[in-house]
Amino acid sequence: MGEITFMLTEEQIKQIIIETIATYKIDEVLAKNQLTFTEGCKYYGPNRFRKWIKSGLLKPESQNGKTNKVYYSHKKIIQLSKQWRHDLNEIS
Repeated sequence: MGEITFMLTEEQIKQIIIETIATYKIDEVLAKNQLTFTEGCKYYGPNRFRKWIKSGLLKPESQNGKTNKVYYSHKKIIQLSKQWRHDLNEIS
């Protein structure tokens, strides 16, 4: 069989590397069962995250009782994020 050669520009190589790293980081974050307040604000936006907490939609929980550090259910955060996007789509 013949060999196939691809020619990529430096910009295309950079874009491939950036997309690969971004995919890895997304997978790494989504694999977490719980997030801290700081992580929640970083990944989902501080205003939205605080609003979920203030309205009682998102309640803190400890991480298996190991520490007194406050964590939030990532599953619930994802659910709220999907609902938030759905609500935005209905408005527009």
